[in-house]
Amino acid sequence: MKSSTPGPNRLSRISAKEVPHRADERFFAAKADVKSACEDLLHDLRHSTAHPPMVADMVTAVNRVQQQLKDISPDMPKASTQVREIAKDVQHLQLAEAWVSATERVLTRLGGSAPQKMRDELLEAQDTVMWCVRAQHWDGELTAAVSNLQRLVQEAEAHASRVAG
Repeated sequence: MKSSTPGPNRLSRISAKEVPHRADERFFAAKADVKSACEDLLHDLRHSTAHPPMVADMVTAVNRVQQQLKDISPDMPKASTQVREIAKDVQHLQLAEAWVSATERVLTRLGGSAPQKMRDELLEAQDTVMWCVRAQHWDGELTAAVSNLQRLVQEAEAHASRVAG
């Protein structure tokens, strides 16, 4: 059964979202979330198993992201959209760090028992991921490179468990 009094229409709901203090609150909350994610990533990098030059490149990338975030103010056009895009970049960097570190762990676990082809593929995929990080191609290319690295690491983990068993 329908109510005889209509609820708020679409335009009134949209205009309610445009209340300045609410928009500012959402902007600053999103910015704080990105800052927190950057701090978490820096903490992960301090304890990462990746080679020090790779860690240094990742730290440089995080510092770039933090500077971009610092340069955004709520009075800029599309500021909230920019913060959301930066949040996605941080997520891509977190994923890249996780799989680069996983590569180092699986190579250590394999030791000398890894086939040379597998070792070369892992190192090449890891280098591709790090190239994307250095070149700031954090969205499309990095996603594809991380997916390839993830697949190779999983295959190497399976190989390592067969060899160990």
